[in-house]
Amino acid sequence: MNIVDRLGGKSLALAIVSLGILMIASSSYAAGANRAESDAVVAEAEGLIMKAGQADPVDTKLIHQAMDKLHGALKIDPRNDAAYVDLGFCYGVLRDGETAVDMYRTATELNPSGNNFIELADIYMRVGDTEDALLAANAGIMKDPSNARLYNAKGMALNDLQRFDEAEDAWEEALKLNPNLKVAQANIDALNGGPSGRGSISKHPAQPPASSAMH
Repeated sequence: MNIVDRLGGKSLALAIVSLGILMIASSSYAAGANRAESDAVVAEAEGLIMKAGQADPVDTKLIHQAMDKLHGALKIDPRNDAAYVDLGFCYGVLRDGETAVDMYRTATELNPSGNNFIELADIYMRVGDTEDALLAANAGIMKDPSNARLYNAKGMALNDLQRFDEAEDAWEEALKLNPNLKVAQANIDALNGGPSGRGSISKHPAQPPASSAMH
């Protein structure tokens, strides 16, 4: 009887473990399906954003339509960092810098990728928060030390803080990582050859809003 009880207990335990594995697999599949569905909605929103940008001035009605879609994408998958990146871009277009910063910060919390930190550093620069831009660039470099554009962002922040030698070092590091990153060389040239030795510093080539280019 003891042997039967032990076997029965072991079988029950195995069954419970197997059920747990199935539940985890099912949950993972559902999460993957949700992300795919959410990404599809994000792609639709990006199409609207690109179309809005083709108008002169920017078609803010299309921007709002895109934002509605992005909020819908987040209802499907609340952890879709690409949706937050695009919302940050939209709020930036609408000149709501504070909310744009919140959106980009949330994206980095969900997915601390180098590209997301580039976006966060960029929005900090645009709202004039240079110290936080430098912190964001450095945080990104810790996550993605081979990302040349992060070093370019770091150089921009250092330049604005008038730490010119460090800025040049950052841009030189960017060029070591990616010799084709022309904007880093342009920034070095501007730093050394502009009026009073300080020229016009550029962040990087204009990026299309969004995950399609960065995720």
